[in-house]
Amino acid sequence: MKIGIAGFPETAHNYIEAIRLAAVYRTAEPSLQWLQAQSLPEIQVSLLPTDAAGWDALILPGGGDIDPALLPAGSVTDPHCHSINPELDRQQLALLGLFVREKKPVLGICKGMQLINLYFGSNLCQHLPTAESHRYKEYDQFHPTHAVPGSFLFQLYGADFTVNSAHHQGCIPPMQLPANPLAVIQYTDDGVTEGFAHTQLPIIGLQWHPERLCGRYANPDAVDGRLVFQYFLSLV
Repeated sequence: MKIGIAGFPETAHNYIEAIRLAAVYRTAEPSLQWLQAQSLPEIQVSLLPTDAAGWDALILPGGGDIDPALLPAGSVTDPHCHSINPELDRQQLALLGLFVREKKPVLGICKGMQLINLYFGSNLCQHLPTAESHRYKEYDQFHPTHAVPGSFLFQLYGADFTVNSAHHQGCIPPMQLPANPLAVIQYTDDGVTEGFAHTQLPIIGLQWHPERLCGRYANPDAVDGRLVFQYFLSLV
């Protein structure tokens, strides 16, 4: 198994650690046998399509704000936008397209989720009305969320659980577009979409950071992010 991270090696350490933690985890609970990983996956961090061609699954990591030029025509750049890397956005979208066409698993985290949302035709809120409750303030913030019954998040964590938060932008809910194949599976009390899943392909988007909720970053007041990566590995 070979997992690709579409980003830069110097910012991928937390994702690599989380994947490895998920892969070595073992559980004795029979109902959770699907979480088990039989071997450590190979992990490669790259933006090259030639490398991605050999990957079994793709992770689109968090990062800066998305280039407003990628938003639907007529969108006006919000003054709160910052840390934009247009070339990176287009490289990550190109790799996402490759995996969509080959129907391989994709996990988008924070910015990665927003890229998936744009790829499938939905829009992006460039600065949430409730951004102060979500944005990074020298450390992650934490808030309660709700999972849709029947979703993999509901199976992992139940109906209500706490996650971390480090974003000021957010996905316009895909449910607003009837033809969109993304279904909201997690949301906050203030209406922000925290998770979605493709209805036909093994593609997941999370607005929060599970890689910063496991291992040395485990928080007793929030969920174990390792479970997300265990589930993702089970899709490969």
